[in-house]
Formats: sequence, structure tokens, C-alpha cells
Amino acid sequence: MENVCHFSPDRRHRYRLVHQWNPLFGERLMLWIGLNPSTADEAKLDPTLTRIATFSKREGFDGFWMANLFGLRTPYPEEMMAAPDPVGPENDASLLAAADRCEKIVAAWGVSGVYQARADAVVRLFAGRKLWCLGTTQDGHPRHPLYVAGKQPLVRWEPKP
Repeated sequence: MENVCHFSPDRRHRYRLVHQWNPLFGERLMLWIGLNPSTADEAKLDPTLTRIATFSKREGFDGFWMANLFGLRTPYPEEMMAAPDPVGPENDASLLAAADRCEKIVAAWGVSGVYQARADAVVRLFAGRKLWCLGTTQDGHPRHPLYVAGKQPLVRWEPKP
């Protein structure tokens, strides 16, 4: 397995991970936006990205581009929230590049996207683009891929004003 990644020089922030099942035969990518990156890198996927690969294959895509509201790499959201710069200086530019390259954008950050009003800021970045999700929480947040059934369909997501 080889994932194309873009990290900050100190590898504390990951701005992009692109995973394709067979890069020689297809280039249709789906953009998934999570909360923050965990342990996945060039050589391995974490449980969330393994699940995202399954959903992306089901939808007929050749791979996915994983991006996040916050670029700081940690499996612990509370550690991410305690960091002085959890977003990272290149994150917004990377999100916009991903949206230009991918055919479908899927919001998948769960309830913690409210931290620093980051979900709202990213939604503004994507103004005018269709957003999708795997269903929503009671409060209207896009659900995290690990916490839905494998048969859960993608649905259009309209953020609450």
C-alpha cells in the first residue's frame, strides 16, 4: 500500500492523504473531511480510513482524498483541542485543492467540528458546492464513518444556518 500524503515539515500536521485501489486504472476521487488525522500515513490506513475506503468503493470511486477540519495528527481529540495551532498553516489551501480535484465532498467530522467554529469556517470555504454525509446527529452534525452502519447511504447535507 502506498498513500500519497502531505505533512508539515515536522509531520505534526497532515494536510492530505490520497488512497487509490489501483491508480493505473482510475482517477475518480471522493473527498472526505474528518475532524483531525490520527495515525494513518504513507504506509498504513487507520480504522476510520479503512471504513472510508469501503464506503468510497461502494460509491464507485477509484480512491479517496482524506482531509480534515484540523490538521494536527493525534488519535485524541482532547489533545488536538489543547494544541496552540490545531488547524495548521496549510490546511485551508489543501482543502480547496482537494475540492477542486474530487468529484464528491463528504462531511464526516461528527459533533466536535463546533470547536473553534471550525466546521462553519470550512463550510464557508465550500460555498456553492454540494456537500454529502452519512446521515446526521440529532443536532445536525455530519456523522463519523465509524459510527454508522456499512449500508448507510450518502445523503445531501445542508448545514444549519
